[in-house]
Amino acid sequence: MARANYAISWLYGEFRVARFIKGELDAQWASEELVNTQAGLIRALDEACNHMDLTVKGDVTVVHEHDLHTHDYLEVPTMKKRDLEKYLARKVEQNKNFEEDAAWCYHQVRHQGGKEGVLLHQLPRNIVDSTVAACTAAGLAPKRYVPLTEIVSDYIPTTDIEPSQMVIVLACFDQRVEIILALGDGEALFVRELNYGATADMVERLVTDVNRTVRYTKQQVGRSVDVAWVMGHPEWQVVEGLREGVEVPVEFDADASDPNFWSLWATRLSGKLSANFISAFEQKNINVEMFRRVGVYTTAAVIVLSALMTVLSSALVAHRNDQMEEIMQRSDAVRTTIDSKEMMLAELVTQQGHLDRLRATSQNLPSLLMLHLSRLVPEDVTLTSVSVNQSPDGWHVEMQGRVHGYMRHGARVLAGFENRISGPPWQIHVHQSFKSTWMEQFSQGKMGSAAEAGFFIAGSLQ
Repeated sequence: MARANYAISWLYGEFRVARFIKGELDAQWASEELVNTQAGLIRALDEACNHMDLTVKGDVTVVHEHDLHTHDYLEVPTMKKRDLEKYLARKVEQNKNFEEDAAWCYHQVRHQGGKEGVLLHQLPRNIVDSTVAACTAAGLAPKRYVPLTEIVSDYIPTTDIEPSQMVIVLACFDQRVEIILALGDGEALFVRELNYGATADMVERLVTDVNRTVRYTKQQVGRSVDVAWVMGHPEWQVVEGLREGVEVPVEFDADASDPNFWSLWATRLSGKLSANFISAFEQKNINVEMFRRVGVYTTAAVIVLSALMTVLSSALVAHRNDQMEEIMQRSDAVRTTIDSKEMMLAELVTQQGHLDRLRATSQNLPSLLMLHLSRLVPEDVTLTSVSVNQSPDGWHVEMQGRVHGYMRHGARVLAGFENRISGPPWQIHVHQSFKSTWMEQFSQGKMGSAAEAGFFIAGSLQ
């Protein structure tokens, strides 16, 4: 059987897994709910395992767009690849809009007339690492982890758009619209993400944003946009509204409305891309891990072959009666040993997968707590500072803020808040209550019967 190619399209929360064999769709699964966290990714992959046979091994390409992704176009002078990457590494540290370590990759753009530029992609490193870990735990080998612009750059040259034309691509999703300014030859110049989806109630706003982009292009690039190219699955009212209101011709690409369009084109990408969040070194490590697992099964197969060869060799030199009985006894023993080894191997693989999932989930405990904190905090409480730090004995949580209203009411509110975070699912052991802060303020004469009372809560999450 031909080796399978997998693709995961994880675009602004919309999650889909597809398997292709010889370029044809073999199996697919889509999450009915939006997947917006790494813990949600793990649950989605587990669900995909229940609907698709992921034991059919293959490489996987991840096409991912997230609100924390950034796409910056930089004009650069001609330089060697090593010098260019050093220059971009400095730019990443200077311009990133998050505190975590950054993962980055780039697409080098060459235009007519000798001009050169770079489309630089960035996102937090922990998102890439945990996504790769989750895919590996599911038995898939991640080879490419690319932004949406790589699919668009590869696809646009196959359409009827002339290579020299300027095109605005509208990639439409339920929660977001991504605008990509590109040439007909596929080279992208500009990326803009709109914080709303391609729905009927947003048509007027979308028309306004597209027209602004058309005028911005004319101002910055000195060229007019020739066509707006709509991809994805917008509501039909959106396409009609764009055709009526946008200042340039609007074309809807029916082929790009297929739910598996992004996945299919992801499997057609070149194996060597600079716009790949997984470096060649990381791909090698992934290969080592996957080969290790395959090696376990290969060893078991070698044992089986060796046992069979022994049986055949003995049969050739044995007497027909007594020797045949001895051969059958040996064969039974070999089968028993093989069954035992296979059970041990299956149990070890299951345990390893469980450990990988736990490791990928535990790395995101701070993100999960921060995600749900807005629902845990009472209305009368204002948090001014929250920190979650890891140490060998667990996670330590510290919260500072103020509670509004009379002290008796404030005390009930804070006590209820502490009970809420102490219970399931968070189980935070509060070892420094708000009462300690209040006692200090009482002793210093800084607290009356009604005020905005400051508080400090500290605890540990095991």
